[in-house]
Amino acid sequence: MKTTFPTSRPFSLSLVLLLAAAGGCVMVPDANEPPPATKAEVQYLRDEMRRMNDRLQASEAQYGDIQRNLYSAEANRPAAATPADIAVLREQIEALQRQVRELDAARAADKRAIYDDISRKVAEIVKKSAPAATSTRTSSRQTGIEHVVQPGDTLSTIAQAYNKKTDELIKANGLKNANTIFVGQKLFIPD
Repeated sequence: MKTTFPTSRPFSLSLVLLLAAAGGCVMVPDANEPPPATKAEVQYLRDEMRRMNDRLQASEAQYGDIQRNLYSAEANRPAAATPADIAVLREQIEALQRQVRELDAARAADKRAIYDDISRKVAEIVKKSAPAATSTRTSSRQTGIEHVVQPGDTLSTIAQAYNKKTDELIKANGLKNANTIFVGQKLFIPD
């Protein structure tokens, strides 16, 4: 004999689901699937795509403008320089060369003025730092003073300090070369 228990179907299905849930049956998401996106994330991505499309369109428009300008410039460029263009360029080159020559001349004049100024100042320094005339030398033909050569002295600065010409000092001291003076040497400066 067969025994049957009175059961209702909905009750048994609910019982099975309750036991499954209490038994620790948990759904685990697949590790390869990305997490579901939120509405905000989806909207952000849509906005970002729209901005990128706008930038792409703007770049394409700029590229088109540049290409049109290039074609226009190439079309308007003369094939070769005309004789009038060459003449104008030659005149400009000549004018620039004149300006360079004028600047070189001015620079040379400035250089000379600076050199003269420095020489004059060195001569003043030499004259101020020179020891007092040690003696007045009187030879049978000349009178003058004696100068002791100091460090940094040159025959030209000594001559300038005493308002003499270098040749006069060379002749008065029997020098063969103006560059052969030495510190401590006594030079005769004629009156």
